[in-house]
Amino acid sequence: MLRAYYARVAPRSVHDIPREKLSSYRLGRLERIKPSGQRALSLGAELLLIESLKTLGEPELPLDIYTGPGGKPGLREGPCFSLSHSGELVFCALSDVKVGCDVQKLPEAEPSPRLLERCLCERERRLYSESGKKRELFTILWGLKESYAKMDGAGLGPLPPAEIPIQLCRPGAAAVEGSSAKLWYRVDGDYVFAVCSEKHEIPQEFGQLDIYLK
Repeated sequence: MLRAYYARVAPRSVHDIPREKLSSYRLGRLERIKPSGQRALSLGAELLLIESLKTLGEPELPLDIYTGPGGKPGLREGPCFSLSHSGELVFCALSDVKVGCDVQKLPEAEPSPRLLERCLCERERRLYSESGKKRELFTILWGLKESYAKMDGAGLGPLPPAEIPIQLCRPGAAAVEGSSAKLWYRVDGDYVFAVCSEKHEIPQEFGQLDIYLK
């Protein structure tokens, strides 16, 4: 099972949400986030997780989320999940096996040579130099690398992005050299969605959900 959903986060105060329906994991993160926009996205990520879980059944709130090795969050009761946010969107992937997801808004400018050197391997840089859609290609590669790193841990950080060699296969499919992981991506307007799974090639469901709490 692999499902992926996204939602648009409208500006709102986190105080509008009943705190007793939020996980202790989320409440702790909200306490550490100061910018209101980032707080709204962090809140929106949990609301999207709740709505995504509702596609499988009615989840018990608050969610019992724990932090595993590398800081990766997980549910004590329920499927594996991964969360991401960028721009005005939050993104969630659910699976019966380990999963990582990432959403990236296309940058306004092309990445600097220094950033390319840090993030792309030599083969990827050659592919980038030949591309007519450089911003889109870089964002696809970055999102795939992030989703791969998040499948086992909390994301990129200790694992240098240039050391995750992405092989683009048919449109929407990719692989990491030396790994059996399955990677999927989709470009939708100004955003790139990426999902990495231990065994599933494409989400059986992908779509937009409304996020709210009654």
